[in-house]
Amino acid sequence: MTTGGGTATIRAEMPPFIDAHVHANNRSSEDFRRLAAAGCAGVVAVAGEEGGFSLPESVLDHFRRLARVDRPRLQAAGVKCWLALGVHPRGIPARQAEELWPRLPAIWRELVADAVGEVGLEDDSPAERRALLEQLRLADQEKLPVIVHTPRRHKAMRLRTTLEILADSGIAPERVCLDHLDEDTLEPAADSGCWLGLTVHPAKLSPARVAGLVASRGGARIIVSSDLGANPSYLFGVPAAEQAMREMGLDEQDIRAAVHDNAAGFMDRPT
Repeated sequence: MTTGGGTATIRAEMPPFIDAHVHANNRSSEDFRRLAAAGCAGVVAVAGEEGGFSLPESVLDHFRRLARVDRPRLQAAGVKCWLALGVHPRGIPARQAEELWPRLPAIWRELVADAVGEVGLEDDSPAERRALLEQLRLADQEKLPVIVHTPRRHKAMRLRTTLEILADSGIAPERVCLDHLDEDTLEPAADSGCWLGLTVHPAKLSPARVAGLVASRGGARIIVSSDLGANPSYLFGVPAAEQAMREMGLDEQDIRAAVHDNAAGFMDRPT
């Protein structure tokens, strides 16, 4: 079986992997069965921006769909699903956003969310900063881990602001994964004590670049994912990165940590 996202081949003897960032509502049940057949032990189904939301109830309907439709589809394919529900910076409701934040803890509990995400900054507007800070504080209150988006544009600058907001929120760094990192942001993120997300994606990192970043610092706290969604992406991005790491001669313990163990440890942290 080829990856569809590179030249690596998924070998039957490879250990299971976890894809820690999937927009499951934009993928088919057939994709989930193919992931299971390739050795995917679990995915984190992450809330997205869906082109924007008009009102808080639209966001909550998106959450309900992930919990009631997409989580069962993954489970039916034999893939464990952790559910991350949060308001993406491009998904902040156009109206009445301030009415949404107090409603989040109840919906997280109702839908049995495992994490908050993805949240973060895109354009660094006051509304985005407010949304990020509120959700971090609520996640800390609910003892949930948080998946934090970093944007393609001005990534290093946005990361610095994100780290300031993290500090203001009071949430523990070990409860946060800073996602979509690259060569310019990996080390500053690592200095924060947060988990470190690397994304195998046509618009982000190739399998070889992920392998090089893991080689540069080892597998500690690194979580590899694909950001599967509606846009072009690599269905088998995580095993492609795993194969690239193996071809680069990385230690098997570091590989296992980056593609499986760290994601499981982050999502299953005790409260």
